Parts: sequence; C-alpha cells; structure tokens
Amino acid sequence: MGLTKQKVLTFLAQAPDADAQGVALAFGVSYSVSAMALLRLVRQGLAGRRRHVEGKVYRYHLTERGRSRLEVLRTGGGSTG
Repeated sequence: MGLTKQKVLTFLAQAPDADAQGVALAFGVSYSVSAMALLRLVRQGLAGRRRHVEGKVYRYHLTERGRSRLEVLRTGGGSTG
C-alpha cells in the first residue's frame, strides 16, 4: 500500500514542523511523491505550511480540520486514500 492520507496525517500529528524530505525518508518514497501528498493535504485544508527560515523549505503541520479527519480515519469512518 502506498502513501495514504491517514499515514501522512498520522506522521504530521507525531512530527509537527516536518518537511517533504522527512516524509519521504520516513515512508521510503521519493521527494516528489511526499511533496505532492503534502500539497494535496494543504489544498484540502488538512495541513498548513510555512516557509522555514531559509525560505526554500516548507514546514508542514496539521490543521484542526486535519486533526478531525485523522480521528475519523482512525475510527474507520472514512477513506484512507
């Protein structure tokens, strides 16, 4: 099974301020796969992002909506994709 919404949301819940490279390393996927997964979460309002001090790297965190969605996914009330 690939990189699912639930996996990324769970990772962000445990590692706030993560970047795409950290997600890629944690799940053994390419940087582009993790960056696209994170961007989808941002567009859905489930994660937020801000530029790190250097201005080249985005740091990601769960939003309240993301926390709620993760809870639904954990209890089996939604899709894992």
